[in-house]
Parts: sequence; C-alpha cells; structure tokens
Amino acid sequence: MQIWKNVVCLGLMLTLTVAGVADEKKSAQKGKKAPAPTQRFLNGIELTAEQKDKVAALDKELSAEFQKLQKSRSEILTQTQKTAEREAQKSAKAAGKTPAETRKSVEQALQLTDEQKTKLAEWQKSQQAFTTTALNGLKKILTPEQAAKLPTPAGKGNAKKKKKAE
Repeated sequence: MQIWKNVVCLGLMLTLTVAGVADEKKSAQKGKKAPAPTQRFLNGIELTAEQKDKVAALDKELSAEFQKLQKSRSEILTQTQKTAEREAQKSAKAAGKTPAETRKSVEQALQLTDEQKTKLAEWQKSQQAFTTTALNGLKKILTPEQAAKLPTPAGKGNAKKKKKAE
C-alpha cells in the first residue's frame, strides 16, 4: 500500500512539474519583444548613449505601424506557406545562396495564388514606404558617417544605377 502512495505522489509531482515548465515556456514566449523597427538598419553602427535614446524614441513612434505591417503580411500567407517560407530560407542560407537566389527559392516554395501575389505587391509598397520613413528618421539622428552605412531604400539605388548606365 505504501508503494502505491509513493507512486501516486511521484506521478502528481511529475505532472505539476511538467505543467509548470510548460507555463514558464508560454510566459517566456509572451515576454518576447518584437524586434525594433529600426534594428535591421543599424547592424554594425555604433551609437552614442544620446543616439540610443533618440533611436528608442523613433522605434516607439514607428512600432504601431511596424506591427500593423507585420500582421498584414502574416494574414496574406497560410500557415503552410509560412512554414515553407522558413524552410526555404533556412535551406538557402545553408546552401550559401545569394539574396536573389534565396528570394527565388522562397517564391517557388510559397506557391502564391494570384490574389496573394496582388496583396503581397501592395504590402511591399507599404513596406518600402515604411522603410523610407524609418531611414529618414535615422538619418536625422546619425552622423553623416554613420548615415552613409545605412542601406538605400528599395528602388532608389536602382534608379541611380539606371541613370549611370544611360
């Protein structure tokens, strides 16, 4: 009889422990912060404390629009397509493909409908406008040397290349 009591107590303790670990994982995921809107542009740029404060204020200003953009893109793709996109990106990265080759692999993996292609094209225009706004905000904060390290918004660099080619 004592053995059964010990087994039952041990089973209860394991159940409670597993449930506690699962709750911790869920709360850790909820506590994850979304990436800052300007984070991807600042790789390799050292900021002063004052600049960090200004960038944080800019991020706060842009975060609602940034989250709206992320949500709208996520609503365009199905869960299967999102999984296929992640897997295509991982395999392309592992294969050492160029960004253009990666984009092509992802496009093939997504198998978008015509409606999704239209919606994604509209989303990309919104994303480009947001990127331009974020970069312009950063240029006001950064020194000219730092600002020179920022990427060129999509489309603008291509126009310069076309003019040079002519």
